[in-house]
Amino acid sequence: MGKRLGNWPLLSALWLALVWLAPLPVLADSRGDFLIKMLSTSDQFRVRTQAALALGSRAPEPAAVKALVGALKDAHPAVRAASAGALEILKDSSSLVALKAARKDKDTGARSAIEHAIATIEKASAPVVPDATGSSVYYVAVGTPSSQSGLAAPSLRELRDHMVKEVAVFNGVRIAPENEGQAAATSVLRTRKLVGYYLDSSVTKIEQKPDGALRAQVSIIVGTYPGRAMRVMLSGAATVSGGGSGESAKLQAVEAAFTGALRRLPQAMESGIARAE
Repeated sequence: MGKRLGNWPLLSALWLALVWLAPLPVLADSRGDFLIKMLSTSDQFRVRTQAALALGSRAPEPAAVKALVGALKDAHPAVRAASAGALEILKDSSSLVALKAARKDKDTGARSAIEHAIATIEKASAPVVPDATGSSVYYVAVGTPSSQSGLAAPSLRELRDHMVKEVAVFNGVRIAPENEGQAAATSVLRTRKLVGYYLDSSVTKIEQKPDGALRAQVSIIVGTYPGRAMRVMLSGAATVSGGGSGESAKLQAVEAAFTGALRRLPQAMESGIARAE
C-alpha cells in the first residue's frame, strides 16, 4: 500500500552523499533543464550524482525521467544508484523497462537500488486496497516537531507542514485534522475502517561542518492513533552545502532529513498492520 521503500541504508547513503557533493547553483525558471544538463554532460560524477538526487525531489517530468533512465548507464555506480533512487521516488511506470534492463548492474549498491526502484514502482502501479469510502487505508496524524537545536516556533510549524505534504502523497493515506480529539479520531477509524498512526518527530541535531555545510539529524516515532503506543522509530539525516548558517539554511537541511526519514513510513505502517493481524 503506497510507496514501499526497502533497503533504507542505501537510500540514506544517497542523501548523505550530499556531505561531499559540491552545491549546484539555483536557476529560477530553468532549474529542471539545468539539472538535466548537469546529469547528462558534467564530467564530475559528484555533480551528476547530486543532479540525479535533485531531479528525484522535483515533480516528475518526461524530460527528467528520460535523463534519469539514461543515467542508469552512467560510467560511475554512484550516479547509477542515485538515478535509480530518483526514479523510485518519482514512480513513473515508463521507467520500468529501463530499470529491468539494468538489473544485472555489476555494482552491488547500484543493483540493489535498481531492484528496490522496480519493486516500489510496480507496487505503486498496483491497485490500492480501499476502505469503505473507496480511497484510504491509513489515518495519519502529524504532530509539530520538537527541537533540541533551537529552531524557532515558526520554523517548527513549517516543518510540520512539510511533513504533512510528504505523507499526504503516499497511496492510501488520509491526514487527520490537527489537534483532533480522541473521540472524534476513534469515530473516524471505526466508521471508515482505517488504521491510525501518529507521527511524533524531533530535530535531534543541527551542526555546521568545517567546510560550512549544515548537517541535520531527525527522528520520527510512529505510534498508534489515537492511543500513541510506539510502534517504530524512523531516523533521517541530510547535509546541505553552501546555504550559510541562518534559520533558512537550517530549515532546508532539516526538511531534507525529514524527507529521507519518511521514505520508510509506508513500509512501517504496512508492517504495523501485519503485527496487529
